[in-house]
Amino acid sequence: MCMSDMHGRSQERLLRALLDTAADFTALQDVEDVLQAIVRRTRALTGTDMTYVSLNDPDRRETSIRQSDGVATAAYRTLKMPLGTGILGQIATGLAPYQSADYLEDQDLKHVPRVDEIVRAEGVRAIMGVPLTIHGRVIGALVVAERHSRRFTTEEIDLVDSIGTHAAVALDNSMRFEATERLTRELEARQRQMTVDIEHLQSVRDLDRELMDVVMVSPDVQELLCVGAAALGRELRVVSTDGIEVSAAPDGRTSSSVGSGDPEAVVPLRAGADEIGHLVSPGPASEADLLLLERVAVHAALALLFSRAAEDADLRRQSELIDDLLSQRNLPREHVERRMRRWGLDPSKPVHVVMLTPPLEDRRPCLRALRGASARSVAIDHGSHICLVTTDAGWEPAVRRVFDDHRWRLQAGAAATVAGPDGLPDTHRTAELALGTLVNLDRGGVAEGTDLGFLGALLDLDQRGDLPRPLTSSVSPLVDYDRRRGTDLVRTALTYLDADSNVIRTAELLHVHRNTVRQRLDRLSALLGPDWNRSPRRLETHLALQVLSARDSRGTARR
Repeated sequence: MCMSDMHGRSQERLLRALLDTAADFTALQDVEDVLQAIVRRTRALTGTDMTYVSLNDPDRRETSIRQSDGVATAAYRTLKMPLGTGILGQIATGLAPYQSADYLEDQDLKHVPRVDEIVRAEGVRAIMGVPLTIHGRVIGALVVAERHSRRFTTEEIDLVDSIGTHAAVALDNSMRFEATERLTRELEARQRQMTVDIEHLQSVRDLDRELMDVVMVSPDVQELLCVGAAALGRELRVVSTDGIEVSAAPDGRTSSSVGSGDPEAVVPLRAGADEIGHLVSPGPASEADLLLLERVAVHAALALLFSRAAEDADLRRQSELIDDLLSQRNLPREHVERRMRRWGLDPSKPVHVVMLTPPLEDRRPCLRALRGASARSVAIDHGSHICLVTTDAGWEPAVRRVFDDHRWRLQAGAAATVAGPDGLPDTHRTAELALGTLVNLDRGGVAEGTDLGFLGALLDLDQRGDLPRPLTSSVSPLVDYDRRRGTDLVRTALTYLDADSNVIRTAELLHVHRNTVRQRLDRLSALLGPDWNRSPRRLETHLALQVLSARDSRGTARR
């Protein structure tokens, strides 16, 4: 066989191998699979010690080995080269194929000491490579290397260059395929998210419709919270700006203790620029939950405003009724009784008047709780106190329960008419006197006006301005002395008599030393005479001091 035939057959086998290589590359779609096939085929066709392929990162101006075959060290397999340095960095710039017969001894190259150490550890001597180019754009380099010094032939360079041409096309196709797949996944994910968003918006719209139906039919915060809790599957509470619970609705599945320290979602209830409360839901909340909670909060604020407007209107009508009952104006009885029945008051039964010290600066919660305690009662804000008018004979346990449940201090004066609204002004005055006595003595509980006895009569006369002056003139020296010296002898004398002349108890009540009490008693005896705390003057002095104290209490309340 002649030499030309052998050369022709060799070229034919090489061409067939290249075509098979191109077909293999084209069949692959995953970038890493293509890269791995490139290095294995190239090494098999060239018979070199190792082959590797790098891809460029234009932003970082470097090229990184992505796949290799025959490389022994991990440092070489993951080598990164700045573009334009070494053989790999120079080839990846895309100028032309390049080789070095002995890399470490080649002074024409721009060496990087760190890279030279990695090359030395791998034992690499001869290196040759070609750029991978697509549409004039360099995407990386295909490199072969030997662990001995040599020059690569023109045929070898052409072979690697041909493989590189097919490899670049295959890489470009696989990258495009991956980009298309990634875009498809992103579009599918976006579509799924849009479906979720549409479903959630539908849920928001449906919830809005349900909540609006509740608000328009009956602005009941409790019912509105029940609708919201059912939709969200969460416990919901509305609390006022000072932390008092206004209404609550369980989720029907779980429970959560108030103030447990667990995470909770809090959404403000707003009326214009003002915060009128908060919607609280125990447990962490997702973005979707928060959006629904905000919708519930909007309608809860609206329901709260409607409820307050209705409550204010009721309060005005109740206040007008009580003012008319106390005014002694000659109003048609049928008209008055009809208005009483409107609020559940039975005109045929005794009318109880209960005067209460407001437990909070904001009186709304107390008024709301008192009205809820009995269906046959009216409660209004009445000057310095809260006035409860009821025909419910069992009012006292209900009132005590309200104050106990809210941990409020109860201080109430009470009185009742014989039957119906006749005599209500006097009853109101008696209840006010009873409350004044409790305030005066700084005592809690309920005081019945009928239990005040002689003191009650004196207080009534004093309030009317009909109390004879001599009844209090006996303690005038104390009043004058306190006014001149800034002392507290009037209170000391009253506390001492209230404590049954017990010095130790008086000192405890006044928060002073018992010797201080004894010194004040000496001064009292000097001003009032030594028999001021002995019968018969003791009763006269005690009553006079109580009248003065009640008078001072009324003056403070008016101020």
